Amino acid sequence: MQNRVITSIAVALGLGIFGAFIAGAAPSKRESAAAGAAAQAPCDRACLNGFVDQYLAALVAHDPSKLPHSPMVKYTENNVVLQLGDGLWATTDRIGSYKIYIDDPAAGEVGYFGVVYEDGNPGIFGTRLKIVDRKVTQIETIVARRESANSTFPNPQGLKEKPIFYEDLPPAERLPRARMIAIANSYFDTIQENTGKIYAPFDANCARVENGVQTANNPNATGVAKMGCEAQLKTGLLRFVTRCRDRRFVVVDQQKGLVLVSAFFDHAGVLRTMKLTDGSTYHVKMPFDMPYSFVMFELFKIQNAKIRQIEAVIDTVPYHMPTPWK
Repeated sequence: MQNRVITSIAVALGLGIFGAFIAGAAPSKRESAAAGAAAQAPCDRACLNGFVDQYLAALVAHDPSKLPHSPMVKYTENNVVLQLGDGLWATTDRIGSYKIYIDDPAAGEVGYFGVVYEDGNPGIFGTRLKIVDRKVTQIETIVARRESANSTFPNPQGLKEKPIFYEDLPPAERLPRARMIAIANSYFDTIQENTGKIYAPFDANCARVENGVQTANNPNATGVAKMGCEAQLKTGLLRFVTRCRDRRFVVVDQQKGLVLVSAFFDHAGVLRTMKLTDGSTYHVKMPFDMPYSFVMFELFKIQNAKIRQIEAVIDTVPYHMPTPWK
């Protein structure tokens, strides 16, 4: 009898220890459910921006493992599909202080504009991340690099913080997603037609910055760059843009009134002279007299249902280069 009691106690103690080990090694059903719920919970603005920050830190560390990502993550750089670890992943020294975040919690998308340094050389950088179940599933990046140390375009030093990109719209002034997309799309329609007819609603103070250079409503410029956004397009000057294609409205930030668009401008290069809407003749100059395309991220601030500010990151790619994002 005494031996049976001792054996029973030993077995009970053994089962207790084993049970405690199992409990420590595997989560309970309640813990598993909580973890699953956290993974499925929407990624809010702070969460989305956190993924951008992790991405930037991973670039500087040259270590994709520092970014939570899907095994099937898709990464493109300047419209070319690359493996994680290639391109900017291998060359980034540091990230500049200029930063714009564009958040779309409803779609799990986040955009970012900033400056990236490679071997000490600054470039202008735009990216889009798609987040699913707290992991990055897509990374789309465009980086505008200088061709030489003396190049003035792109001009990272020309990027100045614009408070309008960081300001929230009052709730009563926020537009439906479809309306915001339609307004941004009307800008590209105006450029593609470019007869001088305006399809887009522009604020009188609308300005545009491309690769760090203010190309519309620039008080320090001469010629068309001094004109406002609408006045420029009324001239018909951009008729050498043959087509504005593959427009994707990838991030819609209703809280701040921002729309981030990925698009291409094709230039057939066939125009040599053209009549502007004022009757004058314009002689098409390099590089618009040869076939090539622009791939770009174009960011629109929409305020009072009008385009108030535009900023773009642009890279030159082969003519009619297809997008890998269809």
